[in-house]
Amino acid sequence: MASQQVMSRLRWNHFRCLEPRSFADAARNLQMKFLNGRFGALIEHVTAADLQSPELGQMLRRTWLQAGLLVIRGLDLSPDDFASISRHFGVLGPVPAGREHAKLGPGGCILRIGNVRDQTGKLISQPSSTKENVLLDGSSQYRPAERLPVWHTDGTFKETPEAGTALYCRQAPEEGGATCFADAASAWEGLAFDQQRHLLKLDCICSLAHHDAKLRKRNPDYPMLTEEERKRNPPRRVPLSLQHPETGRRAIYGINSSTCFVVEKGQEVEPEKLERHELSGEEDDSVSILQELLVHVTAPKYTVFWQWKAGDLASLLCQIGDFDGLCEFDPTFAAEVRKQSWVKRSADISRSQRTTGDTDLEESQSLHPSI
Repeated sequence: MASQQVMSRLRWNHFRCLEPRSFADAARNLQMKFLNGRFGALIEHVTAADLQSPELGQMLRRTWLQAGLLVIRGLDLSPDDFASISRHFGVLGPVPAGREHAKLGPGGCILRIGNVRDQTGKLISQPSSTKENVLLDGSSQYRPAERLPVWHTDGTFKETPEAGTALYCRQAPEEGGATCFADAASAWEGLAFDQQRHLLKLDCICSLAHHDAKLRKRNPDYPMLTEEERKRNPPRRVPLSLQHPETGRRAIYGINSSTCFVVEKGQEVEPEKLERHELSGEEDDSVSILQELLVHVTAPKYTVFWQWKAGDLASLLCQIGDFDGLCEFDPTFAAEVRKQSWVKRSADISRSQRTTGDTDLEESQSLHPSI
């Protein structure tokens, strides 16, 4: 699904080394290719030791801002390595409430995603949002009638949402275990002017409690907030469109399983009605506008389908959507992906969802821009 356009190719003989090379040597070695038009960049011939270089980190961050999605293959990272490399892109933020069982790394900044359990059978990872095979004929475009795949923007329910997210794959199944990413900035630019003007008037009301209640219906293993955690994580109000403070590009935002209402700016929602939707996981009819948008945002020209392999590192702007799940769920395979995100910056951003199947991902929490 992704085209293999060459973005930059700098030649020299690749060799393995345990010690970090100079920035000049590392830069000469690496190769970069765009994955779909100008969206998404695959970086090859760079080592985990190279990625500790501040100069290389700055170069990768510039590429990340340009391409929206950065993927590096073949890395062997400890949780500390993952956190250190993620700091090139922003200040690491906290893992959401209700996920303490799946935290790891320095300060618990990494969220383990997958179906990994400890020796007693206790789940020590955050399960996928669905156990269904969500792709149809290999397409990740949203299907409103089935409400699949479950695309989303990361962290819209947080007090300080993310500016970006990093994902690192520890284990992946032979089949399934993929993530799709959507370029929400280019999708915004592809809308008619009148539609853009209408969307600029709207806000999304996002609730972590609503998010968890909704996903629990699809996956019984999905954790729920305690009453105390719910009080500490009240609903948040975010704009449906945000402008990135560094790139200047505007993107579609607010599409998340936590979104329970879409309202005009300044419009209030009755507290009793909001609480009912939070606890039930049921959406208000106003959210249907996001389903219509998703068909547009997830069209092939805006998306990258990434099949995980162990050692893959992906970093995405939160102006990008991704879809959660890991194709062809196989409960017999221990899969793990680790995630980090960056917090407040002075920007606007968004993410989407992953496919079903068991992958072991680590996700590190990054920095969201304020508007």
